[in-house]
Amino acid sequence: MATGSRGRRDRLAAPRRILGSWSLWELPRRGLIGYLLLVDFAAFAATAYLFVLRPPAPSSLLPFSALLGGMILSSELSRPVERSRADTRLGAGLDAAWIFAGALLLPPALAAVLVVASAGYRWCRIRRGIPHRQVFAASATMLSALGASIIPVLLGAPPFADAPRDFESFALVFATGLIFLSVDAALAAPAAEFGAEPSGFAFDAAMVAFGLLLAWSAADWPYVAVVLAGALVVLHRAGTMRALRGHAGTDAGTGLLTASSWLDGARTQFELLRGRGADLSLLMLDLDHFARLNDRHGRHVGDDVLRAVADTLRAEVRAADLVGRFGGEEFVVLLPGTTRFDAHAIAERIRMRISSTFVSLGGTFAGATVSIGVSSHPAGGETLDRLVGAADQAMRAAKGAGRNRTVVFEAES
Repeated sequence: MATGSRGRRDRLAAPRRILGSWSLWELPRRGLIGYLLLVDFAAFAATAYLFVLRPPAPSSLLPFSALLGGMILSSELSRPVERSRADTRLGAGLDAAWIFAGALLLPPALAAVLVVASAGYRWCRIRRGIPHRQVFAASATMLSALGASIIPVLLGAPPFADAPRDFESFALVFATGLIFLSVDAALAAPAAEFGAEPSGFAFDAAMVAFGLLLAWSAADWPYVAVVLAGALVVLHRAGTMRALRGHAGTDAGTGLLTASSWLDGARTQFELLRGRGADLSLLMLDLDHFARLNDRHGRHVGDDVLRAVADTLRAEVRAADLVGRFGGEEFVVLLPGTTRFDAHAIAERIRMRISSTFVSLGGTFAGATVSIGVSSHPAGGETLDRLVGAADQAMRAAKGAGRNRTVVFEAES
């Protein structure tokens, strides 16, 4: 008897241990947990209610199957680049186009089921992220699809497939798209605190526009929908790979260009400006006593200081200037159209700004200073490598002279 009771207790305790280990319970505020669970419950309850209130007609199963098949096929073709994406928001991929097409063509409940199918596919085939985030993302998109698909029903408008192709119908579809985007964005905004990553509004709007074209072609000329789906996959793959290549050229810790990416861009700028006879200057910056800062406060504080310096550089230079992280605590800035006198003034402004920047350590603060070397073309050299070497030599002279200062390279006469 005791053994049987213990076995029952173990079987009952197992689900409790699994539920207790969910990362959902580690969120910082109980109110946030309640909000996430409320959105999840509302999405699935509303879908179930609409299934009972407006059961899908058998005729709607064919367009549902076609949209589901097209969505899975296009996502499968884009799976290699989708797996490389940093974000996990459902609306950030191709699926938003197919889901909005479903919101236009399908009964509300089936439009929500399309979202569930999309989320399940992404979980199985693309990426398994933190469960409560992916469930919340799917729930928010379900409510967006429900809101978009139910508007024509509430207004008594004819179904999209039967609606006249006039301005009034276009205005209704346009409003439906805005509702789809706005509901998803509004629901995701409070959840940004736990790391939800809403995609760019412009990209989502483009996917909604593609969804409209898919729905239109599916209703009036189905063969065109196949062409559009292929074009959507090609454009998505090309755009994502371009973004990934751009991301690969940036330093993960600071968001600045990596040394190799900076050199590639700087060589192009250097050859262009040298051919025009334009002024060109370069700054080489090195944090003073950075190893001591890491030893005293820890590497996480050192990383915060590096990010603060990177933010300062971005704020103090122009959009045309090229800023990169050149090493552990070294930074480099290319200043097109800048004389060495102006470059010296810019360097001093940056140096003083960094010296007044502090990173909070609870009750205390950690700061840093920089030594800066300045070189200019042609005095610093006729090639980019020589210009970089001249700035590095000037920066080392600044360190040798006591640090926290700027030295301009002077060619030996």
